Amino acid sequence: MPHKADNLSILDALRVTMRKVAGLLLVLMMLGSGIVGCLQSSEIASSDPISEPLLEDEPEYEPEPEPLDRNFDHDGDGFTTGWELDNGWDPEDIISSPACNSFRELCSRGVNETVWATTHNSHASYDRNHNILSVSQRTNITAQMQGGIRVINLDVHEYNNQSMLCHGGYDYPLHPCFISGNWPLEDAFLEVVSFLENNSFAILIITIESYVTAQDLENASDSTQLTPYFHSQELGSQWPTLATLIESGKRVILFSQDRPEIDISWYHYDGDYMAKTHWAYNDSAYFTCELTRGNVSSPLRWLDHFVTDPLSSESASNSTNQVPVVVERANNCTQEWGQVPNFIAVDFWGQGNIVLAVESLNGF
Repeated sequence: MPHKADNLSILDALRVTMRKVAGLLLVLMMLGSGIVGCLQSSEIASSDPISEPLLEDEPEYEPEPEPLDRNFDHDGDGFTTGWELDNGWDPEDIISSPACNSFRELCSRGVNETVWATTHNSHASYDRNHNILSVSQRTNITAQMQGGIRVINLDVHEYNNQSMLCHGGYDYPLHPCFISGNWPLEDAFLEVVSFLENNSFAILIITIESYVTAQDLENASDSTQLTPYFHSQELGSQWPTLATLIESGKRVILFSQDRPEIDISWYHYDGDYMAKTHWAYNDSAYFTCELTRGNVSSPLRWLDHFVTDPLSSESASNSTNQVPVVVERANNCTQEWGQVPNFIAVDFWGQGNIVLAVESLNGF
């Protein structure tokens, strides 16, 4: 029979063994749990994230811009949008517009709101067959227009069965064209047409002291292709702007001191369309603003600003054509009339500076 002490040893050994087995099982359980966790973590780390589908950017809807009204002036330069588009100008940029008679600011002004540099007896120059008895200018019409003159004044007589440009009246036994010198009206009209063709944004005014018929003038304008340039102005209607004249292609306005014997729409009798000052001053001291001719109810004013004593005086023009003299008289007349003098006519335009004076009066 085993000894009691031996039994205790066996039991102790069993207890120790069971503890070891339990510890081993605990270790194995812990190791198994760690391995499973690592495997799960690895799966999570290695698996690709589920990406949400990308939405393509849809283009923003931009409505088509409404077309510009062709009959409207969108940039305020005086020209309609349709005309600017057709001629390669930007209808929404005022700086892109052409200049009317050298200044953009004039484009939106009416004929009656503008001051015009004017030569008296424009045709009567030394280089166009006129002599010392009849000359009023040194340079020809082309030189005048190129220098900034925009109103041409012509005396037209019948001489040798032609419409000729002369200077003088019929107070003498000899024909004024014989006394003064002469050259054909058609030649002057050809100079005007040439200038217009080479200056697309120039507007001109022609005033006639006529001793021929309206039909004679029409014949001359037709034969030289000047007629298509003539603007027709209904009496009493508002004067167009310079831009409007350019758009229409009608860039010449003609006035005559005589009523026409036939109906011609572009032939305007100046006695209806404007009022004028006296013209035969023999000294600048007698210059006034008194309107002695024409229609004082009209919107146009003509200011004769030259001395005749008894002939045109170049020395007097050197004084009267100075800028301060012209501007002072024009401003005095503006105050008296309540409107600007539109046409300031001078002899020997190269003396002084009538063009600069007119620019000043126009605000430039």
